Amino acid sequence: MDHFDIPLPHDEESERAILGSLMIEPSVVDLVLNILRPSDFFNSKHRIIYQAIIDISEKGKVPDILVVRNHLKSKGKLKQIGGSSYLGLIVNEACPPNVVESVARQIKEKSIARGLIQVSQNIIQKAKDYKDVNELVEEAESEIFKLNEERAVTHYYEIKDVVKETLNIINELSKKETVITGIPSGFYDLDRLTTGFHPGDLVIIAARPAMGKTSLALSILHNVSVVEKIPSAFFSLEMSKEQIVMRLLSLETRIHLKKIRSGFLNQDEILKITDLASILSDAPIYIDDTASLSILDLRAKARRLKREKDIQLIVIDYLQLMRSHRRTENRQQEVAEISRGLKALAKELNIPVISLAQLSRQAEMRADKRPQLADLRESGSIEQDADLVMFIHRPEYYKKNPTPEEEGLAEIIIAKQRNGPTGTVNLAFIKDITKFENLAKQRFEEPVTEEVPDDNAIIDQAHWDNDELFSDIDITGEDITDI
Repeated sequence: MDHFDIPLPHDEESERAILGSLMIEPSVVDLVLNILRPSDFFNSKHRIIYQAIIDISEKGKVPDILVVRNHLKSKGKLKQIGGSSYLGLIVNEACPPNVVESVARQIKEKSIARGLIQVSQNIIQKAKDYKDVNELVEEAESEIFKLNEERAVTHYYEIKDVVKETLNIINELSKKETVITGIPSGFYDLDRLTTGFHPGDLVIIAARPAMGKTSLALSILHNVSVVEKIPSAFFSLEMSKEQIVMRLLSLETRIHLKKIRSGFLNQDEILKITDLASILSDAPIYIDDTASLSILDLRAKARRLKREKDIQLIVIDYLQLMRSHRRTENRQQEVAEISRGLKALAKELNIPVISLAQLSRQAEMRADKRPQLADLRESGSIEQDADLVMFIHRPEYYKKNPTPEEEGLAEIIIAKQRNGPTGTVNLAFIKDITKFENLAKQRFEEPVTEEVPDDNAIIDQAHWDNDELFSDIDITGEDITDI
């Protein structure tokens, strides 16, 4: 079928009712302008009139019928819309102010429905003579994504309502017996400093190659989902799902990864892997190893996992391997768009998103080799969008003869934390099983706790200002880093 004779959804009576209300009731103008665009009107005359109302409002004037008439006349468009008589007809059909928002949303819904039909027709025509099906699918997703974005309406909240909700949150947090208010990483000193990974946060773990980015991410994933049974998703753009599971088996069994990958295992090791594999199988971990993943693909998959599996954490390995769903002028713009997309995803799903990132060689040019925020490759927007930026530095990697204190030592440098202090936490890195662990002196059987505040108190200041909690951590910089 070469022709699509599908009637497009529209309601010209509702369009006239809205335009009429705008010209006689100035109080509804801002409300409607926040919902509708000129393109949402089906009738071309109505699009012209609505654009005139927008132009008049932007100048700070009231768009009553006389002002709108004069504006259209000055632009040479009065006859095009049917003259002054048509404006009079519209005003006579105006809807009452109390139903304006409902009518405006009905017009918006019909506009989106028309958009879906038009996008579908366009894709069907292109599908008949496609050259690259992947490019065609991406274009379809991109167009539908644009329509979805147009549904968003800006809301505002009275500060008194926000304050009330915030105090309730603080009150609930004050009742906890632990300093960890987010999802724990499993590393005690790191959790003391960050209080865990929080909903809506974008967390960046960055390092030079061979520092152990993936190992740290999988160690966190193991602690979160295998130990704590918290559902999580791992998107791997670099490693296959089998390689990821081999690493997780090595973490769980403490059998050298090289032996597992080569298959040179004795009978006891095979039995151990078989026995502990059941523990790993029961973990709520969902792996996606799509090699070329766009931010649009990621959002679609993450939404589905959140809806079906209620995931509480997303880990991505790694950011620079992702691609944008639309063409950009350069790589810096593409990375910036990906970074913004990851932060938007964290906020939308209200869960923490951890993304690994590659650092530039600039870090290795310095004497101490320690990374800095300026070393994030290709875009400063990563630094800007992230709520928490952590670097991995292993001193022994750069030395032929490291000291005994440096062997197996990994510094986790918190270079930015939007809602907390920066600092450095030391962990142990076990190369044979590519696992990060708490240092031996930090292995407590109980999680870090602090005194519970008075039940009758909403906020106990001493509960938050306990400096002893950070006595073993190297804290530098400002208390609050907001870049």
